[in-house]
Amino acid sequence: MPASWQPNFDIYMTRLGDDPASFLVDLGAVPQPSHTLRLHVRVPLLRPRPDGLRDASELEPMGELEDRLADALATKIDAIYVGRVVARGATEFFFYVPPAAAGALADFGALVDDPAPYEIGTHSEPDPDWDAYTRFLYPDAWSMQSMMNRRVLQQLEQHGDAVTVARTIDHLAIFATKTAAETAAAKLASAGFTTSAPAEDEDGRFRVEFHRSDVPGDGGADAFVGEVLDIVLPLDGNYDGWGCTIVSQ
Repeated sequence: MPASWQPNFDIYMTRLGDDPASFLVDLGAVPQPSHTLRLHVRVPLLRPRPDGLRDASELEPMGELEDRLADALATKIDAIYVGRVVARGATEFFFYVPPAAAGALADFGALVDDPAPYEIGTHSEPDPDWDAYTRFLYPDAWSMQSMMNRRVLQQLEQHGDAVTVARTIDHLAIFATKTAAETAAAKLASAGFTTSAPAEDEDGRFRVEFHRSDVPGDGGADAFVGEVLDIVLPLDGNYDGWGCTIVSQ
């Protein structure tokens, strides 16, 4: 693992076409000019759920296989593990390796222990810009915020919060121009948010503070943040997140 980052893996759900997909990605990964060969390791599931995701009975054995693959490939060919996708009845692991490792990949069985009862398929190709990581694995704004929502909810619950109780949720968005900020404020007001007048920061950007009563738990955070992003992002705004007071049962 290069010294330029510490692993920061997180999970999000999305869709590949009509199919649900579970993504695990190292959010802190930094493309390395020394590792320009992308390696895919595909493992069909033995008992996939009807929707193509992992059955609970395969969580532990697939997790063990994932650890073995990542450790063995890192040790033997300096592979960098950046994430995986579970969808359509299979798990696909993504690595970046030095081009000099191409020869070793021809005998993949010599690199890893026997994966039985699983079967492994591999594919590698040049990817000097790490496009698969930056354009496919890395979450879009909605998925990224969903992960941040989950972290905030975990913190609230750790402090005894009753996350299924409605309360005032405070938000902040920042815009490059006053016109964009005013347009966003109007749209947010139409969506039921109480908004402040755009205020100019020292750097010349404009901030809009807004709030609304919502339930953060039971998917509420993803729902209200989705509303906000649908308004803020088309105006080239930057959503700075949400916060609230702790509400006990």
